[in-house]
Amino acid sequence: MKNIKLFSMLPKVFEQLGKLFNKSYIKLGAVLALITLIGLSTVNHHGISVDEHLYLKIVQWNWEFIQEGKTIPSDLKFYGIVFDKVAEIIFQVKHWLETHLFSRPPLEPYLSAVDSEILVLDRFLTKHVFTFCVSLISYLSVAGGITLLYGKKWAWLAPLMLALFPRFWGHSFFNPRDIPFAALFSLCIYLGAYIVEEIKQNSNSPFFLGIQRTSIRAIGYGILVGLLSGIRTGGFMMLGFVGLVSLILIPRNNIGKFLKFYLVNYVLMTVSWAITLFCVTPSSWSNPFRWFWDAISYFSQHEWPGSVLFKGEFIKASELPWDYLPTWFMMTTPSIFLFYFLLGLIGLTRKYHQFSDRQKAYILLVILQIFLLPMIAIIKSSTIYDGLRHFLFVIPGMAIVTTIGFIWSYQQISQPRFKRWLVGVTLLGVLIILFDMVTIHPYEYIYFNRVFGGLQAAHRQYETDYWALSMRNGIEWINQNGKKGAIIAVPRLWSLYSAKPFATSDFTVIDQNELKKMKLEQPDYYLYFYRFKYEENFPSCDPVYSVTRKGVPLTTVKDCTANTDESY
Repeated sequence: MKNIKLFSMLPKVFEQLGKLFNKSYIKLGAVLALITLIGLSTVNHHGISVDEHLYLKIVQWNWEFIQEGKTIPSDLKFYGIVFDKVAEIIFQVKHWLETHLFSRPPLEPYLSAVDSEILVLDRFLTKHVFTFCVSLISYLSVAGGITLLYGKKWAWLAPLMLALFPRFWGHSFFNPRDIPFAALFSLCIYLGAYIVEEIKQNSNSPFFLGIQRTSIRAIGYGILVGLLSGIRTGGFMMLGFVGLVSLILIPRNNIGKFLKFYLVNYVLMTVSWAITLFCVTPSSWSNPFRWFWDAISYFSQHEWPGSVLFKGEFIKASELPWDYLPTWFMMTTPSIFLFYFLLGLIGLTRKYHQFSDRQKAYILLVILQIFLLPMIAIIKSSTIYDGLRHFLFVIPGMAIVTTIGFIWSYQQISQPRFKRWLVGVTLLGVLIILFDMVTIHPYEYIYFNRVFGGLQAAHRQYETDYWALSMRNGIEWINQNGKKGAIIAVPRLWSLYSAKPFATSDFTVIDQNELKKMKLEQPDYYLYFYRFKYEENFPSCDPVYSVTRKGVPLTTVKDCTANTDESY
């Protein structure tokens, strides 16, 4: 009898659960929880990028500059340290707790850290977790943006769309520069709409009361933009975005009063930005204004001596054709999202005049986020490399417009049957994206869409694993199968840091220059990733193992031992 009563209650239970899940905040919470759970459960699957050691060193050099007045090497004094320093503090606190609570051997003082200490694997992995956690700010920001435009009902869809941009998701675990910048940039875009509206609405209120409330928020916003600029100096452009949008939405009445109110708050915002930026940038302390001018000059004229693989040819990064960025966005954005992105732009154009000032401000800021800086880079023929990774901050804006495209299309359809067709086709497209992401995991950042031809079409035509993350799997294979005591060579010094932290003590990992210093013609094993024709080195050695995705090699191990009969 009890079992019968229990089963009779199940329909009511499911009905109540359905009603509960229909609540907007439950949907949003479920999506964010799912993203967080998947991210934290897979974060340690990723390797170490070739640049990560550099940002650890930059923190060390800034610390030595503060403590001992040592000079920060060359142009690295222009690199922000806000994210990297916080990540290092988290690692140090974590290690201190483990040392005192779990008797873990202590590290050397960070100030005197040598390579062996800088390369502590736990330092990288801790930073990966922190990088992913910071990326969650992007998901919250786009959820807020869709709530602002279409209400709480659709808030859950935007973070889901963003997570399905494979390039953004893939970088979210190991990129300590572009992902934190994109996250805070997205937050600044969202909050910027409120600042624009605040200034416009309160410009007609009694001046003292208005400045008392609005100016506090303007100062707070300036501090946020200062922290953004402390990650990448170009973050100061957000001040220009907010200023420009405020002028676009200038009220028709009392223009003089508005401009006075606007100018006061804009100055306060700029001053708070400058104070924050200079406080978090030790290399600027001796002469802040000169440092900022030099930083802008450096980044606007930045040169990178390498070449970029584009359409099957190696081209100097400073001589790329104008379509380099557009091509990368077209190839690496899921095809169905490109379709909805175009529909989103159409929908925004048609509905723009129906939106409130806050909504208009947000739309304009998102459009600037997506188009302005890439267009400037194209017009100026700026030095660009590593695909679109310097422009990852664009993707959250694209996710917003893509989400708008779906919502607008859904609302335009009146018949339920066709709405179901739209949802069904979209769900099929999403499942295809998920399948591709799972197939190339944990290298989602090398995704190319199916219309382009996928990863197979990109091989030897475009950069794939340019961060060398797959070298982790290569070195782990050698750990299990290689001859103990062997010397493993990697192509360059900077690629050393993608392999060495994962090697066991049974092996010596060096770069090719070190191999020459040791007067050795070849190593026991050569570990390389596919960039700059590294595969052409040591042609007499036999490839014995490759890390592949969809049949495309990402990293290969060559066996250079004399006894080729014992090759694996």
